[in-house]
Amino acid sequence: MSGDKGFQWTVALVLFGVLFLGVSDTQLVAPLLPLIARDLAITPGRAGMIVTSYSLAAAMFALLVGPVSDRIGRKKVLTAGIAVFATASLLTYFVSSFTALLIVRMLTGLSAGTLSTCSLSYAADHYPYAQRGRAMGVLSMAYFAAFVVGVPVGAVAAARWGWQSVFAGTCLAAAFTFFLILIKLPNDTRRLRVPYSFNSLGEHFFKSDRLAGMVAAFLTSGGIVGFLTYVGVWLTTEYGLGVERVGVIFIASGIAAIGASPLAGWLSDRSGKRAVIIWANIVLAGLFITVARLPWGFSLIFAIAALSIAASARQGPLHALTTELVGSDNRGEYIAIRNAASQLGIAAIATVSAAAFDAGGFVAVSYLAAATTLLIPASCIWLKEPGR
Repeated sequence: MSGDKGFQWTVALVLFGVLFLGVSDTQLVAPLLPLIARDLAITPGRAGMIVTSYSLAAAMFALLVGPVSDRIGRKKVLTAGIAVFATASLLTYFVSSFTALLIVRMLTGLSAGTLSTCSLSYAADHYPYAQRGRAMGVLSMAYFAAFVVGVPVGAVAAARWGWQSVFAGTCLAAAFTFFLILIKLPNDTRRLRVPYSFNSLGEHFFKSDRLAGMVAAFLTSGGIVGFLTYVGVWLTTEYGLGVERVGVIFIASGIAAIGASPLAGWLSDRSGKRAVIIWANIVLAGLFITVARLPWGFSLIFAIAALSIAASARQGPLHALTTELVGSDNRGEYIAIRNAASQLGIAAIATVSAAAFDAGGFVAVSYLAAATTLLIPASCIWLKEPGR
């Protein structure tokens, strides 16, 4: 199947919805922490433990569920994952103690790791490489749509009806997505029934192209999160902007990124995934430094929007290229490892960014993000474009 006529939008949009749920659930907890801490009579610092435990559970369980999906099929695992996700969200609505919340959020993290790993794996299996850039571009919209739509809606709902209502809404959305998966996603093809071995996980680290894909994921997630963590603080302290104006800037930039993501995926299907990854990262590195040095005004707002577009433009092509490094028999396994590398990148580079911000301000953070981003084109030396 190739060309515009054969592209299956329904499959891509259902998988987008699956990934959107998982990403939104991860991001919307941050604005809810003060309300959670108040209602459960704990400190905000202790409440933050639910974020750490959630991420660890998602990363660790993905390493198990990825290989399982290689053997029994993505749709079966996705269906089970979204069912557990809906159940855990419903249980969160009824919790009344911090211990109970910690447990159900870890359960939600387990299922969220399943959604991320299997949705990307399913898309890679379903779409030929010639169309995969566009498919991954549609899925990648979820990362930015969650920030633009999911988080604001969750914050408004929490302010009006309490933070538990957010998870009740998530449960309903997950139940609807469950039926979409059953009805709209084609069944997987027959798979090889090969036994699972931990040795197979280690083999990915000894192949240069797969290791380069892990490094690229580590740097991609870590660099942008390390930068975005301090943008709001910088705009507030440097230019005296209120939280509302900062929020509007973020939302406008996110909308631009949502539009750019599928377009960049379509372009990568025609000009090559590797080329789009390299140039998007080079442009992004320059924009990191440019944004940090511009005075307040239209030029700064435009630069922030351009930065968001460049960041989103590389995401779909990177997913498309790295999923082609392995076959369908161990694709879930590799994507799970790559996603774990992404989480480690966020933790590591965000930690270094914190020290850079304290030592040299936002300019230091921008140089760190730029240097990190420029290493991604270097990793592409080992990421060869199939058929080129």
